[in-house]
Amino acid sequence: MNWALYNLTTTTQGGGVEMSVWAIARELARRGHGVTILGGRGQRPLPSAVPGVEVRLYPFTPREKFPDLGSRARKLMERLSFARRAVGGLLELAPQRILAFKSYDLAPVLWAGRRCGARIGFLSGGGEIYPGFASLARRLDYLAAVSAFNARQLAQASGVEPRVNHLGVDLERFAPAAPDPELARRAGLAPGQPAVVCAVRLVALKGVQRLINALAILERRHPDLRLLVAGEGPYRDQLLDRARAAGVAQRVNLLGFVPQERLAGFYALGRLAAFPSMGEEALGLAIAEAMACGLPVVASDLGGVPEVVGDCGLLVPAKDDQALAAAIDALLGDSARREDLSRRGRERVGRLFSWSACVDRLEEGLA
Repeated sequence: MNWALYNLTTTTQGGGVEMSVWAIARELARRGHGVTILGGRGQRPLPSAVPGVEVRLYPFTPREKFPDLGSRARKLMERLSFARRAVGGLLELAPQRILAFKSYDLAPVLWAGRRCGARIGFLSGGGEIYPGFASLARRLDYLAAVSAFNARQLAQASGVEPRVNHLGVDLERFAPAAPDPELARRAGLAPGQPAVVCAVRLVALKGVQRLINALAILERRHPDLRLLVAGEGPYRDQLLDRARAAGVAQRVNLLGFVPQERLAGFYALGRLAAFPSMGEEALGLAIAEAMACGLPVVASDLGGVPEVVGDCGLLVPAKDDQALAAAIDALLGDSARREDLSRRGRERVGRLFSWSACVDRLEEGLA
């Protein structure tokens, strides 16, 4: 079976949706399917080649180059600029299955898919709904959301009831590991020095500024505590400014992009991982990856995050710096609790979040 995975940002960004596309491609190829990823042409290095997975890159116009008629209008125009050439790629490939990941791609994907006789699916990881979405969604052969929370979002906004298909974690890549010595050296982290770690895209909604505030609150109780953040994004300078203003700049390290294959070693540098998102995450796959690596987690109690964490971590109200600091303090001071959450968190992720199960559901839904 030939599959096309259609998503502009798969090859230009490194967020949860993007990494999920690569993981689904690898699992489909492992099962003997031919897989083509259609993504945008950018400067970001691509992951290592995967046997059976072809990557086709197409030019597009970045959203910031369009008139500012609102973020959704800009996203739509960016996606349509990509579709001008990528749709031709779909027609040339004539795949038997097409899977899209962003709501703004539904119209071009449906147009191309119907012309080449493909069955078409949409795996939603967000809640961006627009006039006409419901009509397009009802024409799909398969509609799913990555969490029960996201499924409720879509149903309430559009009246369309999607299935739930949780994403997975690569349990060979994300597992307890030795600390990465080169990352420790870059961070100036001494052996045994306590650290809170976080791997997210550097945008305001991920809430890293809340972690910086919590670090300042904890300064007297934990003067040696460091914050290490893996990720890149447009909010980096603002985070550095926040750290300087809070008086903790020397204890905050923004390490930039860390490849997936090194994230387990990055997580091993921390006593715990924290994800203080201020936006309603559809799922929170990075949290599951940290849990799979054996770290206890503190995360915001919103969106699909509770579906990941369950009772295997600490959930705190979003935008509450004091509650965030208190949860971090509680775990730093209780090694037995950290060990218990670590053990149960790894078990939970292995049981509920596997790519094999996710692709089983995709194959069944698009059979």
